[in-house]
Amino acid sequence: MKLKPFKIIIIIFILLVIAGAVYLLTRKENSSNNEESKEISYKTIDMVTNIRMGISNFDSIHPYQTNNQEVIYIDQLIFEPLLSISEDYRISMCLAEEWSRVNEKTYIVKLKENVKWHDDNNFTSEDVKFSIDRLQNQTESIFYQNVKNIKNVEVIDKYTIRIELKEEEAFFEYNLIFPIVSSKQYKNKSFNYTSTPVGTGKYKITKTENDKIELSRNDNWRDIDIENSNLKTIYINIYDSRGKEYNSFKLGSIDFIHTSSEESEEYIGSLGYNKKTYENREYDYLALNCKNTILQYQEIRQAISMIIDKEKIVASVLENKATIANYPLLNNYYLTVGLTKENKTNKTKAKEILENSGWNYEYGIWQKEIEGITKTINIDLVVSKENKKRIKVATELKAELEEFGIKINIKEVSNQQYNKYLKNKNYEMILTGMYIPISPNLDYIIGKSNLANYENEQVNTIMNEINTITDEIVLKEKYAEIFKIYDNDVPYIGLYYNHDTIAYSTDLMGDVRPNCYSIFYNFSNWYRQ
Repeated sequence: MKLKPFKIIIIIFILLVIAGAVYLLTRKENSSNNEESKEISYKTIDMVTNIRMGISNFDSIHPYQTNNQEVIYIDQLIFEPLLSISEDYRISMCLAEEWSRVNEKTYIVKLKENVKWHDDNNFTSEDVKFSIDRLQNQTESIFYQNVKNIKNVEVIDKYTIRIELKEEEAFFEYNLIFPIVSSKQYKNKSFNYTSTPVGTGKYKITKTENDKIELSRNDNWRDIDIENSNLKTIYINIYDSRGKEYNSFKLGSIDFIHTSSEESEEYIGSLGYNKKTYENREYDYLALNCKNTILQYQEIRQAISMIIDKEKIVASVLENKATIANYPLLNNYYLTVGLTKENKTNKTKAKEILENSGWNYEYGIWQKEIEGITKTINIDLVVSKENKKRIKVATELKAELEEFGIKINIKEVSNQQYNKYLKNKNYEMILTGMYIPISPNLDYIIGKSNLANYENEQVNTIMNEINTITDEIVLKEKYAEIFKIYDNDVPYIGLYYNHDTIAYSTDLMGDVRPNCYSIFYNFSNWYRQ
């Protein structure tokens, strides 16, 4: 039986209505599911309020007893110094409200008055005096050097101390970065006393076990901004070997490790985590003996500095595991920001300098007649045979200089012989290094009895002036003058700073900006998700 056209239209209309209703119901259900999905997704990225760290070869959590660099960094979250160091190595206030240099050997420090220890006792001048007195007897502590020049500490009042030095020390204030400990806690007790050490910092120790230490946020810290800190708890896992710590990081059991090992990638790989590499305080350089050697001639030192390709050394020899260094101040130092130095080789300029000084290139080597004797630029380069990295660098230096016509004889010596060369300064050129201080004091590198036997009266005059300069602009100008002379005289050739690395899980967020003083700048902004 055939349906009439009108009936067909009615049936089609009814079917469309049913289809529309089904579509709307389905859409509503999907929308509901999407909202639920969004809620679930939001919940899965909620902020995690703890972080897990690792320490291997743990010795002590007490800052005066540990020699473990990882512990020293973590202790900065627990204990505080009088003065601290900013990211560009300026002095900043911490437990001190202000400080002043009264005379060559005397400093006055005014303390903050609203500071509490983790056990709720008040922080006072007695704590500072106690810390210095005790630390002067802790000769094995890494902080002993900070206080060994202090002759006396006088408590003027509850929040003021006077520090008298044994002898004048340029930029002594940079020594006041050692952690202060509680006098009440350790009065008549040794630091081996079993109670948990208290500090004044943003985190306090709440639990200690054989294989774990737990820190909790100090909500009573003097700065109310502590309440905005994302991480409430720090779990520190203790490992008896570096390998176990690396393995734990690989397995995701800890979120954050610090390492100076160049072989860390061998253990944790290079994928699946974030990292920040930064220059540490291990500064490698060439010292050029400015007396009684062929290097007493300034033009030769200048030429050598223009021939060496630092970029090639860092990239090819060191596989970019170092940063080019020009000066014995850290690269990000506020006093050298703006100072530029060309690290590209300039062999044309080097040749011009030698020729203008009467040197001739003959038979593959540079020669010059001096006081009736034909001198050649033939230099012994001393390096410790036990330092494989420096042996590689010395080999590259030899290749670069000999290609130009400067003969280099590498003397690979034992550590004992190497130390004798340094002590007696009886080398021509030596590839060496130092653990560079954070202080801008340059006495150790260009002052009296320096390693290169370098003397310059103008530099000495400026060095004496900067000891009393407090104006930052003037101070930067004086350092610019020093390094202009330094670049011209070339008593040393800076090569590179070695690297440290922070490795952290991909779910750790925030602005991670370590330097060689602290790896926890902006820590209050870190969080996990």
